[in-house]
Amino acid sequence: MRKRKIWQLQKCDREYAASIAADLGVSPVVIGVLLNRGVRDKDEIKEFLFGSEQPFHEPLLMKDMQQAAERILEAVANKEQITVYGDYDVDGISASSLLYLYLKGIGAAVNTYIPRRKNEGYGLNNEALAALAAEGTTLLVTVDCGISGVDEVAAAPAGLDIIITDHHTPPEVLPAAYAIVNPHQRDCKYPFKYLSGVGVAFKLCQGLHQMQHLTEPLWSDMTELVALGTVADIVPLRGENRALVKLGLAAMEHTKIVGLRKLIEHSGCPQQNILAENIGFILAPRLNAVGRLEHAQSAVELLVTDDAAKADEVAEQLNEENVLRQEISRKIFIEAEAMLAQQERIETAIVLAKEGWHAGVIGIVASRLVDKYHLPAILISIDGESAKGSCRSIPALDLYSALNECSELLLQFGGHHQAAGLTLRAARVESFKKRFLGVVKGRLTLADYQPRLKIECLLDKKEEVSLQLVKELALLEPLGCDNPPPLFAFRDAVVHYPRTFGRDNNHLRFYTDYGSHTYHSIMWNGAPDLVCLYNNAVVDLAFMPKLNVWKEKASVNLQVVDFDQALQVHDYRNCNSGKETVLKNILQTSEKTVIYVNNTAAVPQLVKLPYVQVLAYGEPADENAENIVFYELPLVDVLEPGAFPVPRGAGKRLLLLYTRDEAEKQCLELEKSYPVRSQLVHAYKELACTLRKQAVIDCDDLLRSSANISKNALKIFEELEFIRIENGKISFGSLQKNDLQNSPTFRGLQEKGRLAFTNCQRMTQIGPEAIIGLWQERRFNK
Repeated sequence: MRKRKIWQLQKCDREYAASIAADLGVSPVVIGVLLNRGVRDKDEIKEFLFGSEQPFHEPLLMKDMQQAAERILEAVANKEQITVYGDYDVDGISASSLLYLYLKGIGAAVNTYIPRRKNEGYGLNNEALAALAAEGTTLLVTVDCGISGVDEVAAAPAGLDIIITDHHTPPEVLPAAYAIVNPHQRDCKYPFKYLSGVGVAFKLCQGLHQMQHLTEPLWSDMTELVALGTVADIVPLRGENRALVKLGLAAMEHTKIVGLRKLIEHSGCPQQNILAENIGFILAPRLNAVGRLEHAQSAVELLVTDDAAKADEVAEQLNEENVLRQEISRKIFIEAEAMLAQQERIETAIVLAKEGWHAGVIGIVASRLVDKYHLPAILISIDGESAKGSCRSIPALDLYSALNECSELLLQFGGHHQAAGLTLRAARVESFKKRFLGVVKGRLTLADYQPRLKIECLLDKKEEVSLQLVKELALLEPLGCDNPPPLFAFRDAVVHYPRTFGRDNNHLRFYTDYGSHTYHSIMWNGAPDLVCLYNNAVVDLAFMPKLNVWKEKASVNLQVVDFDQALQVHDYRNCNSGKETVLKNILQTSEKTVIYVNNTAAVPQLVKLPYVQVLAYGEPADENAENIVFYELPLVDVLEPGAFPVPRGAGKRLLLLYTRDEAEKQCLELEKSYPVRSQLVHAYKELACTLRKQAVIDCDDLLRSSANISKNALKIFEELEFIRIENGKISFGSLQKNDLQNSPTFRGLQEKGRLAFTNCQRMTQIGPEAIIGLWQERRFNK
């Protein structure tokens, strides 16, 4: 079950937004988004939407840039062998390709080297440096790596100069390299600190060009490669990054880079109007896949080749590798979920380790776990005595800093605020897990684990999400890190015909009525939420408007990110999932849960859990409870307004875990407990037949042996004088006829039975809409 998100509704000065919008000729909604994101000055807004003539900062402002450029130009002039040493992710692949193509273009003797993820790992390694030096390399330039290579640089072969260009967080002690170009260095004066690895490589190319051509404008070719790495590495799409990606997306449509063009064709990426999300979901995964499974060097060869036939072959190979990567990551995710299912609680963070997990794809699985559980996640692949981990985080946790507190247990680690990698000895995995969980617990509060959605605008029912608005929102592109797709919200929208779709039926589709308009709506991976949606459900909806073109006809789709109700009714009455499994999943991640049963003694194992309250129907629940679970079919009427046990206040879930099969069995039990005339006639015939054979029957023996005779039936027969019961023994009484209404027990049971049957049928048939109608308070989370 997904965690309930806190919706943070942004507020902006609509009058101010309208005045700027009128001057710039765009919708006030677009201006409102920028105001919410701190872009307030009119000229700044204009530049954000329409760009500027000079979007780049002076490259030589970056610390050691001039020193690095001079040494590279010296190597070019002297025909020294230069090696560009990159990382195996998309950022490193695109940075290696960019710098290689630039240096090749100015006549350098240059090659590239990408370490193998499996046996060399991230960053510099001594064996590679020694081999490259032996092959004649005298100048090595890193891209997207090297800043943590203190020991490797110190042990580098004599005669090998190393220039480090990187964007990762520098350690306290820096490598003794010839030059270090990294905007995060403390004394670096470069004004923009958030470049990707390929962004830093691009600035190096600009610096080299400027030193060769002093009077020419700043170099700005091959921005399509910069866009690839910048989007894939999830760095903030603001400032210079935004300009680079915007230029790069436009350049992709007519790129002269043969391999990139072939990759676009083979992957099914749009060839016009390419967006940042096309990089993130189509192009980047294919470039990443080969580095994760085989060797990223082939991805570099794709991007630097001018041979169309070779590019076709490699692009298709990348497609195949991506399919394989998807299958491997799917299997690891299933295994990780199975491991989590064994845990009583999933809290603080997720740290899982297993022998044989593919180290190249565990980062993808860690990201999926973060998305599902909103917890920091580390997956560790064990290979003999060594282990490698991929780490992903939630916004509240600085992952690099948290790992630093565990550094004495690690052989190596590096990364960012939200993503990192590590290596350690297999024997230390459990110690590291315990330490990391403790570090996270000490840094985060309960509120930090609550996912949040920033809602740009709550739309009025009179406002239409029109095609024109969607087209104007495209001015906010490129969208991504620190400039996310804007989310909008409807309040009290009406949902129609929800259903699952997709190859695995894992997505959700429905229609949404809001005001006088109806929108086709899709929620990716939303199938589990079908249990709390129904036809005519009234919900608050958070969504991204999307342009949909079908048979040359354009329309607006809503890509739903979340929906909410003050009370969500999760109806599992018709589901095949065992309620024990569903309940365990709830208790693994929920803080406060109340479970209702008919007899609390029947579930003693639940009473022991400190975050669980087990009550009998009719008892009041904790006002702060998040989940209210009807575990068994209620034997008392809980649907009366005064008896309904769900506390008032927003953010509640009611989960109906009893099934219709249970209800049918309950009805059979009710028939026995509250017998009608025909049942009593059948029971008396059986009883009389037995008495004719035995004359006296032991009462307990009879009840044990007969499925049709109950205590209540015997009580009725005794009151009607059909039998006598003395000292637990039954014998014939009067043979005279007597009316059933003369039995007080029968009369009482008839009324109780009628109420019990009515309640059973009502609890089986009542819909979520009617249940919500019993619940009176509702408010919109802010």
